[in-house]
Amino acid sequence: MRIGSRSFLPANAVLELTYRCNHSCSFCSCPWFGAGRGFKVLPELTTDDWKEVIGILCDNGVSALAFTGGEALLRDDCLELLEYAASLSASRVETVDGTLVSREVTPDIYLLSNGYHVDDRVMEVLARLGIKLSLSLPGLSTFRHHTGFDHADLVLEKFRKAGEMGIPTTVNSTVTALNLHELRNTLTAAFIAGAGQLLMNRFLPGGRGLLNSNELSLDSDQVLEMLTTADDVLTRAGRVGTLGTEMPLCIVKDLKLRTLRVGTRCSAALKFFVVGPSGFVRVCNHSEKRLENVREWKKLKDNDYWRIFTMRRYLPSQCGGCELKLDCDGGCREAAHIVGGKVDSPDPLL
Repeated sequence: MRIGSRSFLPANAVLELTYRCNHSCSFCSCPWFGAGRGFKVLPELTTDDWKEVIGILCDNGVSALAFTGGEALLRDDCLELLEYAASLSASRVETVDGTLVSREVTPDIYLLSNGYHVDDRVMEVLARLGIKLSLSLPGLSTFRHHTGFDHADLVLEKFRKAGEMGIPTTVNSTVTALNLHELRNTLTAAFIAGAGQLLMNRFLPGGRGLLNSNELSLDSDQVLEMLTTADDVLTRAGRVGTLGTEMPLCIVKDLKLRTLRVGTRCSAALKFFVVGPSGFVRVCNHSEKRLENVREWKKLKDNDYWRIFTMRRYLPSQCGGCELKLDCDGGCREAAHIVGGKVDSPDPLL
């Protein structure tokens, strides 16, 4: 069926079910863990609230839902919400031969977890519903230092179990100055255990991570090492991978990557958005700025901050004369905002 877009909402929504987490990751960018940053912890949505929200999103063109937190599995109703989401249909709008075409699909559903509570019951639900599982693995020998717990082997075992059950998996690895030295071994171990693909993030200051940025931040040479190392492992393993946070094009323009996908345009409010634990929209998971309640999502169209991102009105002034600016947003806009105080501040890497 030919159709105009169901709404202006991006097709991908990240649902932060809870503020709570059983890890205390030093790199965590969740804004509610940013001591003294003024991000107020409001009451979490109830089960019925979340079902209403999920229904609203699916009714308005959101066709991919990523369940996270905090740690989503700390909510007793997490599996119930996954079951509910899988029972719905969503309109997916695609371009076919230059024409927008809409079809009804079951939404793509992802569960992002640190793995500790991914037990047999959770695995059964994921396998039965076709839900994709993403597990965090920020190092092997450095796992305890980064998370406060020593169960990297547990995460690897979850990858093995998921593979046996036919559950598609992603290894989610945040790279810091402290775990860069073992990135090759970390990714290799994950793929040997059965991880299907990679979502890698460079450390970005924010949340609890802002307090640890001096210890964890990468410089430009380390970022290039991160990218080339990951690309080599992916190519040798026959896997695909993506860098989850955009890079300044001036840093990566001369890289010859074979497998790893690296973006230089900001996706916030254009390709995805976030619904926080209390039901308020943010442009991305790094953002400290709450916008409208998701039940009033139509107001986003006139929200000044949302429009900054949808109109890409955030290029740093130092990038204004750059010949690469048509293909680059100057790096991560929200990390720049947190560190520099304005959304058009330079990326911390610069």
